[in-house]
Amino acid sequence: MNTHQPFRRRTLKQLAGMTALGAVNALRAPRVLAADKPARLSIPGVAGKVIQRKDADYEIWRQAMVWHMSKPKRYPDLIVQAKSDQDVIAAVNHAARNGLKIAMRSGGHNSNGSCLRDGGMAIDVSAMEQIRIDESKRIASIQPGVRSLELIQAAYAKGLAFPVPHCPSVGLGGFTMGGGMGWNWPQFGGMATHSIVGAEVVTADGRLRRVTATENPDLYWAIRGSGPGFFGAVTRLELQLYPAPKSIMASSYIFPLAALETVTAAIEAVRKNSQVARVEPILVLMHHPEVPADAPPEKSKICFFTAFAFEDSEQTARAALLPFAQSELASKCLVKMEYQPFAYEGLYDRYFSLNDPAGRCARYAVDNIFTNEPGKALQAIARHFCDAPSRDCHVLAAHNLRLQDRADACFSWTADTFIGPYAIWDDEKDDARNLAWLRAFLPMLDRFGKGHYVNEIDGQGNPDRYRQCFTDANWQRLQVLRRQYDPNGVFHGYLGHS
Repeated sequence: MNTHQPFRRRTLKQLAGMTALGAVNALRAPRVLAADKPARLSIPGVAGKVIQRKDADYEIWRQAMVWHMSKPKRYPDLIVQAKSDQDVIAAVNHAARNGLKIAMRSGGHNSNGSCLRDGGMAIDVSAMEQIRIDESKRIASIQPGVRSLELIQAAYAKGLAFPVPHCPSVGLGGFTMGGGMGWNWPQFGGMATHSIVGAEVVTADGRLRRVTATENPDLYWAIRGSGPGFFGAVTRLELQLYPAPKSIMASSYIFPLAALETVTAAIEAVRKNSQVARVEPILVLMHHPEVPADAPPEKSKICFFTAFAFEDSEQTARAALLPFAQSELASKCLVKMEYQPFAYEGLYDRYFSLNDPAGRCARYAVDNIFTNEPGKALQAIARHFCDAPSRDCHVLAAHNLRLQDRADACFSWTADTFIGPYAIWDDEKDDARNLAWLRAFLPMLDRFGKGHYVNEIDGQGNPDRYRQCFTDANWQRLQVLRRQYDPNGVFHGYLGHS
């Protein structure tokens, strides 16, 4: 079902015209295989397809629910592809009556494959993909299966935008509910979850509830950040939109890894300039694209920094990027590509392809921290990064998040930078080596951490990481709300917590 082309090596100049935030194109088999013919097993009130473990195509459907090739060996008894709110309500009621625990899947964004659990029912809402745009209110009303490219196209046609994922195929349900670090977070409301202004939710009692800051406010608080541990089925999200930028520019700088201390110091110096507060800055530690995989680290590992400016004019975008051009980033780099112009609707076409080393289909694992000490954290892990078992393994640092404590969302941290090591490899026989490399980062990183991003943690290896994605108070409140809205445990909790 899911194939990829071999990674095409690029020159440093070509690399400078890309960002390493690419992610693999999600498997979309459930949408592609959706059939209108009667299902072999019927659930009263469900018009969508129902797949049992005994069905010949079960394994195709099961594997297609996780976008990367590290398919968890977990097997739900039933997979229900919902086409409507009524399908979801009927499926939830059937599960409750028959003692089947439910796991939800929209776009399969979570790298742990949380939608796949042993036994019970998986409800797949990826075929629910309606979009409605209210220009006057700047609100997008979307079903959870809508993909990032679909929303960006619909919104841009109205002169609007949203901090959609950096990969065009990510489903917006899981992305937004788990936090959502998307395009232009400094100007588009920060993490995407904070741009959720309403929702419709089917709770464990089979009721379809309207959720806003004033209607069912506890559910509203939980939706905004709980991610794969939410105790209900979201069938619609209302998202705050923002004016689309008229000019987008990016400046890229590439250094040897040995210059990391210079790079991080220069980034911090530039970020003290208020002029760059609106810029999206991304630093990636990665393998040199022109060097063989087995080359020594001093020849093969590089720092790749890009700053994106989303503004209303070319003049304003250039002004936002000027402090980088006047810094040591520009004077000491190996390669630079400054003031590169981009069309908003063409961001994905320009930056992402399946050949991107961070965006091809492979086996995959990730963990992360939020931190206020990015330079110290990156320097602490630089040596271990050099031991990467695959040339596609990398470390990403995203700055200018400006996370703040919030009373209206369970996603609530005070931190400025995300740092995430990513393990990407091909063969199952190499799982242990790559996972060990990834997990060895955690004690080095966590001493600088202020919290974690629930969408991208290694929860399979350490279920307690889920608890660490929330403040103690917010974690306890989530447990209280789960008991209130799902007293019989119809919905799965986080992996290792059900």
